[in-house]
Amino acid sequence: MPTDALVIAPAILAVVLVVSAVGKLRSPAASAQAFTALKVPRPLASPLVVRALPWVEIVLGLVLIVVGGWLGVVVSLAVLALFGAYFALVVRARGFETDVDCACFGSLGPGRITRVTVWRNTWLLALAVVSVLVATTGEALLARIIDGTAPWPWLLAAAAAALTVLLVLGTESSPASDAPTAVVGDLAVEEGDYLRVRTPALPVMLGDGTTTHLRRLSEQRPQLLLYVSQSCGSCAEVIDAVPGWRGELPMLDVRLVLRQAPESTTLTSTAEPLTLHDTDGLLAETFEMRGTPSALLLGADGLLAGGPTVSTPAVMEFVGDIKAELASIEV
Repeated sequence: MPTDALVIAPAILAVVLVVSAVGKLRSPAASAQAFTALKVPRPLASPLVVRALPWVEIVLGLVLIVVGGWLGVVVSLAVLALFGAYFALVVRARGFETDVDCACFGSLGPGRITRVTVWRNTWLLALAVVSVLVATTGEALLARIIDGTAPWPWLLAAAAAALTVLLVLGTESSPASDAPTAVVGDLAVEEGDYLRVRTPALPVMLGDGTTTHLRRLSEQRPQLLLYVSQSCGSCAEVIDAVPGWRGELPMLDVRLVLRQAPESTTLTSTAEPLTLHDTDGLLAETFEMRGTPSALLLGADGLLAGGPTVSTPAVMEFVGDIKAELASIEV
């Protein structure tokens, strides 16, 4: 019966909510970072809300299939509101100047917001609407399983599909920040498996409007490039830290890299070290820096020395590793 088929909607959403929560609990820093990147309104982005969200998802997912009657309808409406909020945030983020990582499933699966993400959230929102309709029938899914009236073929098919998706998307890739710094200036350090490639002669514009390319820029001094955006809430911590890093890393030129032209952003600097302006996105594309903030280290020997690494926590750790390496060399 069509009604039986619709019962899989709350079952699918329950799985999605629990998987989402587990991913967030495994990557709390990424989840907190996503609230900033998505520009969630301040009252809803407090540390308490960030920490509580995965537990709320777990509770909603479990209650969605356990509770029936009027309370089941209330829970279904709460799930609908949650997925409606997720949908609105994702659609709004597509209009941001730079790509955003929503960390929707924490460390599980891809987090970059694309058109596919919008379609995914549209589908989840539709399932949430169907779940409200199912809840109005008054009987919880668990009760139907207990009394033997549950549509087992549909549920098993949904479980198989969910397991397949989880196995396919649930693998974690090593973060870029785990790659060790290979060279600072012309001093070699442990490279491990880090692949050093020649710094490409990519053209970039300086903050004063003149042009150069990356290889020429790094011929005299190593370059720590920080790819940021003025409209990126996640970049604020990195931008604020730059003056301090310049004092702590006198061997390097610490430069902001911006997608906008010099006249289009207040972050432009015409004093050394000047900002770099990647107006055509060639630098970001070449080094696959898919979001902001990102960091990249160019060695004075003409080779890539470290990175790229993406996200505020990863960039902060990356710079910390550089400082520690320099300190060990000086000793």
